[in-house]
Amino acid sequence: MKICLLGMLFICASALAQDKKYNVKGHLTDSKVPMKVFLSYRDGNRKVTDSTMSKNNKFSFSGTLEHATEASIYVHWVYPSSVTPEDPVSQGAEFMLDHGNTTIEGGTLFTATITGTAGQKEYVALNRSTDVLRDSVYQIWKTQMEALPEDSAAAFNRLLYAQEKIIKNAMKRYVKSHPQSAVSFNILQQNTIVVSDVPFVEFMLAALKPEFGDTKRYQEVNDKVSISKRLAIGQPALNFTQTDDKGKMVSFADVKGKYILIDFWASWCGPCRTEYPFLKRAYTKYKDKNLEIIGVSIDDDKSAWLNAIKSNGFQWIQLSDMKGRENAIAKMYGISAIPQSFLIDPQGKIIAKNLRGEDLLEKLAEVMP
Repeated sequence: MKICLLGMLFICASALAQDKKYNVKGHLTDSKVPMKVFLSYRDGNRKVTDSTMSKNNKFSFSGTLEHATEASIYVHWVYPSSVTPEDPVSQGAEFMLDHGNTTIEGGTLFTATITGTAGQKEYVALNRSTDVLRDSVYQIWKTQMEALPEDSAAAFNRLLYAQEKIIKNAMKRYVKSHPQSAVSFNILQQNTIVVSDVPFVEFMLAALKPEFGDTKRYQEVNDKVSISKRLAIGQPALNFTQTDDKGKMVSFADVKGKYILIDFWASWCGPCRTEYPFLKRAYTKYKDKNLEIIGVSIDDDKSAWLNAIKSNGFQWIQLSDMKGRENAIAKMYGISAIPQSFLIDPQGKIIAKNLRGEDLLEKLAEVMP
């Protein structure tokens, strides 16, 4: 009896694993040059990256997946060192990865048709509709620019604002009419990497709750939105204590009473490097005018972290617990992507979030003239 039960459990487990399996097969015909192909996606909190070399212009990937998710496919043509290619050597595309079979066929990745799963069909249809909306906004902007000569930066900013509003309304309509769709949940996830529009996200959470409310991934998003609301502009910053690069315990309360920029970063983060010059300029100009910067790293390699601090000449407070993305302060502040930052006033209230480049310097000049 025990043997039969174990056998049944094994069969059930195998069937469940099979149900969660995906297969991606590609065939790109325009070039005979070998391709290295990369596949990357997130499955809940699990980040997956895979790669393979093509054979006769064909490539394939397979694996298991808990939930349908947006994935990226990236192709790099491997030319001999003696050849200077005329065409781009790399291309990328996004698609909806789901259980079952996905096929990528065409001349190049840019012209390929990606088909197979129900999720991918929905994904393509949604992107086509939003592309039409983006183009219509662009055409209006072009007409305005021809009729009303003006500062191009101001006109471009208006374009972006109008486009964002129109696309968000389209997303809301889609989620409301497709509350059971994996594509709808993907829209929610993509808009909560950094939560910048709480009412928009809360609308989607309410629409998707009947179908997804009992799932772990829904609860994780919901918790993240709750953290974002607790850390909205005007709310008090959360206190924390962590070890600095010299091995000393440093608390947020130790420097309270100053303007404080909490900067979330990591030694391996490319976009973070773009911000280094602005952080250094801000610190040099305002360190004697009541500004302190607290860098919180989500590194898990201590030598890489310390080397980055030294090689870049960072002079402000640097904290890390060497737990990577599980850094206690990062989790407390709902950080799932970097760089991110919070500007705190001397009373401990959040007055700005995610200031980049010149925007950071302009805000500091405003509050600390």
